[in-house]
Amino acid sequence: MRFIDERSIERIGFNRLLSRVEVLSNYGEEKLKNLKPFVPGEEEALERNFEEIQQFINFSEETDRKSFLLTLESCIHRMKNIKKLIRMVENGNVLDEVELFEVKVQAIYMEKLQECLQELPAELQGFSLQPLNEILEALDPQSDRNPTFYLYESYSRQLTALREQRKKVEKQIYATRDYDTIVKLKEERLTFLVEEEKEEYRIRTKLSQVIAEEANIYLENIEKIGNLDFLIAKAKFAKKYSAHKPGISRDGFFQIKKAVNLELKEMLEAKGKTYTPIGIELGEGVTIITGANMGGKSVALKTITENLLLFHMGFFVIAEEASLPLVDFVFFISDDMQDISKGLSTFGAEIMKLQEVNVFLELGKGFVVFDEFARGTNPKEGQKFVRALAKFLNGKPSISLITTHFDGVVDSSMNHYQVVGLKNIDFDLLKNRIALSNKSMELIQECMDFRLERASVEEVPKDALNIAKLIGLDEKFNEVISQEYHKED
Repeated sequence: MRFIDERSIERIGFNRLLSRVEVLSNYGEEKLKNLKPFVPGEEEALERNFEEIQQFINFSEETDRKSFLLTLESCIHRMKNIKKLIRMVENGNVLDEVELFEVKVQAIYMEKLQECLQELPAELQGFSLQPLNEILEALDPQSDRNPTFYLYESYSRQLTALREQRKKVEKQIYATRDYDTIVKLKEERLTFLVEEEKEEYRIRTKLSQVIAEEANIYLENIEKIGNLDFLIAKAKFAKKYSAHKPGISRDGFFQIKKAVNLELKEMLEAKGKTYTPIGIELGEGVTIITGANMGGKSVALKTITENLLLFHMGFFVIAEEASLPLVDFVFFISDDMQDISKGLSTFGAEIMKLQEVNVFLELGKGFVVFDEFARGTNPKEGQKFVRALAKFLNGKPSISLITTHFDGVVDSSMNHYQVVGLKNIDFDLLKNRIALSNKSMELIQECMDFRLERASVEEVPKDALNIAKLIGLDEKFNEVISQEYHKED
C-alpha cells in the first residue's frame, strides 16, 4: 500500500523540510533519499530508533566530546559509495588498479572508524563494524595502512622478473641510436609488456576473489555506516530545531502540543514577529477545524501533517510534546487540486481524489486531511458535500481532519476546533492602530491568534466582516453587507 503520494508531499512542503537534514556521506545521503516510513506493526523498531537518537544526543552533550565527534564525523565524511564495486566482485568481475585502490582505502577508513566507534556507549555498539582482515592483508601486504595502491612486486616473483626485464630493455632503447636495433628492442619490450599485463590480470583476479569472499561483511559495514550517518543527522536535526522525542500511541489517539512549522516560524521571526505554536488532540473519526480566512487553518493542517510525517520517518517532532500513532497511509487534499492535464476543475479533482481515499479507507487505518473541500463549487452544494464528507469519514476508523468555512457541517458527534483568530482582540483599538499606521494587513496578521481551541458551538466564526472593515471597506458597501448579516441573524 502506498503511504503518501508525491503531490501531498509537495503541498505539505515536506521535501523542503527534509532538505534541512545534513548527512555526512553518500551512504547517509542514500538513506535520506530512499527514506521509508515506519508502518503499523513496526512500533518496537520505531521506539528503538527514537532511543538511539536520544542516546546519541545524550552522549554528544557530555563534556569533552567535541573532539571525538569531529573525528567521528570526519571518518564518516571520507566514505565514498563503492557498493557498486563490491557488487561487481560478487558477480565475478575483476577490478582494475583504481578500483582496488578504492576498496583498500575504504577498508582502511572502516578500520579507523571502528577504533572511533569503541568510544560510543553500549546502547550504540550495534553500529560496530566487522574487521576486513583478509581484504586488508591482500591489498596492504606491507601493513603500513597508507591510502595508496600498486601491484607490488611482492605479489609475484614472475611479475618482478618481467618488470626488471622490461626496464632493462627500455634502458637499452634509450641508450642506442641504431634504428634497426631500436625496432627489435621495442618488439622485445612489447612481449614483456604483454606478459606483464597477463600476470597483473592474474594478480588482480586473485585479489578480486579475496574481496568477493568478504563482500558480505563489507556490505554489512556499509549498511551500518549509512545507518550511523543518518542517526547522527537525525540527532543534529533534533538539536538544531528543538525537536523532541515523541511517544508512540498504540490506541490510535493523536496528541501534539506546541507544534511548529519551521518555514512560517523563520519567516515571521525574520520580520521581527512572534510565531504561535499549535496543539490538537485527534481520535478515530472526523475532526473539523473552522475559522476565518487568513486565520491559519491551512498552516495548521500542514504543521500537524508535517510532524506526523517526521514521526513516521523516524525523526523527532518539532513540538514540545507528542504522542502519535502509526498509520497505513496519509492523504493531504487541498484546494489547489486542479488538474489541467486531465481537464479537471479543482472540485472535479477533489472528487477523483475522494474516490481514491475511499479505496484506501477500506484497506487500512490512515490519516486523511481535506483543506477547504468543495471550496470550488457553489456555497449551497459545497456545504452539502462537506457535511456529507464529514458524516462519511466520521464512521471510519481512520483519523480525518477537515477545514471549512461552511456552516452546518459540525454536529455533536464530531471533534470541533476553531482557530482563535481575532476573537480576543479589541477591534476599536486595532482600528485606531490601523488608521495611524496605514498598515492594515500587517497589523491584522500580527494580532491574529493562530492557536486551535476546542469549540462547543457548531457554527463557524464570522470574522470575515470584521477583517474586511479593518482592511478598509467602502462605507456604502459596508451598509449593504451589514444589512445582509442582520437578515441572516
